[in-house]
Amino acid sequence: MKHQRHAAIAAFLLLTGCASIPRELRHEIQEADDRVLQAQKQFQKDADEIKSDFNYSPDLFKTVSSDWTGRLNAAKSKLDAAEADRRELKRLDDSLRNNLPRVRQLLTDEDRLRRTAIDEANTIEAQASRWLDFQHNLPHYLAKMKEGHDSAHGADFTEVTRTVEKAEQDWPAKKADLDQRLQTLKTAADRADQQWQATEAERQAASEGKASGAQVATLIQANDAIESTANVAAEKQQLDGLCGQLYYAWDKVLEDLDQDHEGPALVYREKLKTVRTQFAEAGDKSPQTSTDVDWVNIEPDAYRAVENDLGMAIAHKDAGLYDSEAQTTAQPAGFAYIAPPSVGSNQYGYWTHNEQGSFWTFLPEYLIMRELFWGNSYRPIVVNEYNSYYDYARQGRTWYGETSPAAPPKYGTHGTFTQQRYAGSRYVQSGGFKNSAYGSRPSAATPAAPRMGSAPQSDDSQGKRFGRPADPTPQGKRFGGGNSPPAGKRFGGGNRPPAGRRFGGARRR
Repeated sequence: MKHQRHAAIAAFLLLTGCASIPRELRHEIQEADDRVLQAQKQFQKDADEIKSDFNYSPDLFKTVSSDWTGRLNAAKSKLDAAEADRRELKRLDDSLRNNLPRVRQLLTDEDRLRRTAIDEANTIEAQASRWLDFQHNLPHYLAKMKEGHDSAHGADFTEVTRTVEKAEQDWPAKKADLDQRLQTLKTAADRADQQWQATEAERQAASEGKASGAQVATLIQANDAIESTANVAAEKQQLDGLCGQLYYAWDKVLEDLDQDHEGPALVYREKLKTVRTQFAEAGDKSPQTSTDVDWVNIEPDAYRAVENDLGMAIAHKDAGLYDSEAQTTAQPAGFAYIAPPSVGSNQYGYWTHNEQGSFWTFLPEYLIMRELFWGNSYRPIVVNEYNSYYDYARQGRTWYGETSPAAPPKYGTHGTFTQQRYAGSRYVQSGGFKNSAYGSRPSAATPAAPRMGSAPQSDDSQGKRFGRPADPTPQGKRFGGGNSPPAGKRFGGGNRPPAGRRFGGARRR
């Protein structure tokens, strides 16, 4: 009886202690707990199947069994670490109940370790199954080896060579990399020939039904090498796409954030405006600018990572770079296009100096970019403001426009400019600014300056359904000269981008 009372008291204390943990977070902990337990069962199933495959044909797996076993053991260590995190979260002791960031970090680590372990086990199990299938269906795989060899051998590189040569002329800094990629592509046929000739004896034995397990293993590895060189068409398309990326500058501006329940699950979303500027060639004076707006589902960690960056460019890429080289440190939207004062000007504009000071002036052909980034809230960027931004950017840090430790920030979620520009956003309407020390201050705290043009400001607060782009045109707006495409308007000159090609990186997993 005494033991039962103690157990009841312990259960009561645990429940009351959990009360300090938000209900949604407790729900996340329980879901993570279930995922780890399920992953342990799946991992053991994969490990047993791999062991069974090794025992079924030891000669086939002789050259790889040691390596694969080591990979499986390393994956098991990660799953064990996820289990340790699970147990710590399950206890929810005082140190965790009073440290919610630690709880979230444990959840993140647990999920990462679990996914890494189970992905590795699945990969090894799939490889083992494929090896056995290869052994059991040798005529089929020998035919595919020949098909891959012949495909690489007959590839035509004329068009992609022409595309690469133009890109190298326009963007000389990429010449070495593009040359290396093109040369690798052109030597695919040679590499396929080498693998084909090196396995002549093994292919002969296999065609006669006399191949040993070791010979089949050699054929499998040769086939993998041929497959890596045989998909020439896709590799040519990829190289062509990389060249195309050099002719675009783009920004992903975080316009809104929201949370919503879909059944029992809490879904996190961000609204991104992607602004792209296309150049027909380096130094093009009549580029085309286009914009797309859409809601994107993201992971909770990704949501929290950008929660302070409303209105900021959370990714930026300059022309002459690949999409993979984009900067991902949040920065005030549009600042990346301004030249340092020491340089004085660039293709986008120049610094103007008069008795009132120094401020940035966009060239007429880029005024549309100014409107897309600042709208009718634009005030000239003064030199001191830019210098502060530039100092932070060189250090890989985000500058929110603070002029002093006591002054409110200008940019980002709690910035005075942001509260004015994005007052109609869902994040603001749901109380997203309520934790800001400056949330009650009027947007007029932004220093007044003469307006340099204006444009109608879009309003996304009119009851649109979640997940629907703010622009009713699915393809977004395009700005430039020439004939109007079916979706949106174009401003400026230059050639139209190739149909169907999309540029920009994918968001977080």
